[in-house]
Amino acid sequence: MYLIPKNIKVKKEIFKGFGIIEIIVIAISFGIGFLFQNLSNKFQIKMFLFCIFPLTTFLLLLPLPNGSTVFVIFKKFLKYHCNQKKYKFK
Repeated sequence: MYLIPKNIKVKKEIFKGFGIIEIIVIAISFGIGFLFQNLSNKFQIKMFLFCIFPLTTFLLLLPLPNGSTVFVIFKKFLKYHCNQKKYKFK
C-alpha cells in the first residue's frame, strides 16, 4: 500500500471538503425533504420537514479537522462493532 502525501488531493473538491458525491447526496436529501413536506398543511411543520434532512446530511458530511467526517467515523464504528470477536468467560 502506498501512502499519499497530505498536499495531494485525491478527489476533486468543489468546496473545501465537499466533492461532487457530497453535493449529489445533499441534493437527494433536499428531494426527500421536499417529498416529506407535502405531508403537512402547517407552514412551521413544512419548513421543519423540508430542512431536517438536508441539515442532518450536511452535518454528517461536514469534514472534521482531522480530515474525516462523522459519517465515516460512524461507519467505521459499526464495522468494528459487528466484526469484534466475542470471547466466552468461564
